Amino acid sequence: MNEQTSTVVEPVNENNIAAGSIVPQEPDEPDFLEQKSTVYRFAVVTERLVCCAFLVIMLGLIVLQVVSRYVFNFPFTWTEELARYALIWFTFVAAGFVMARRIHISVDLVASKLSRKGAIALDTFALGLVVLASGLMASVGTGYAAGAARLAAPATSLPMSLVYAAAVVGLGLICIHAILHIFTNIRHPELVPDAMENLEREAV
Repeated sequence: MNEQTSTVVEPVNENNIAAGSIVPQEPDEPDFLEQKSTVYRFAVVTERLVCCAFLVIMLGLIVLQVVSRYVFNFPFTWTEELARYALIWFTFVAAGFVMARRIHISVDLVASKLSRKGAIALDTFALGLVVLASGLMASVGTGYAAGAARLAAPATSLPMSLVYAAAVVGLGLICIHAILHIFTNIRHPELVPDAMENLEREAV
């Protein structure tokens, strides 16, 4: 009696494709573009480090303000203003980083009812709206920031265009990341992370 041997063939899934890329299993993991482009991954990591730097700067300025006011009874006039401007820059740069990793807060009531292709099509449409809105606001904001160059901050005398430029940079980053996500949705839909699965992992 001959023994028959059978070969088990593993099914191809999202994490076992010929391209060698994987679908992010956590929202904070690098996506397809970061896996394929060292330059893009460096840019995203830089955004994250800049956000961390602004957080540290804000903490240092706030501590310095408290110590100077309540310990030495000689508060500095510029710490509060710089902390506020650091918060503004942190907010907009962080918005760009969050768009890069697709971890903005979203409502997926409609997407959860659609097939995967339908959900990706809806996501692409939403990203298109983001590109239009952020691109328009970045363009208008550039002129607004340039016009504020002659205005100076009251405590630090910094040009206010430096403050308004935060919005231009942040919205520009959002626009660029959204365009790249649209490219991924169209050319590599199998590598798009499922939003609902990510939300479920975050809730566990």
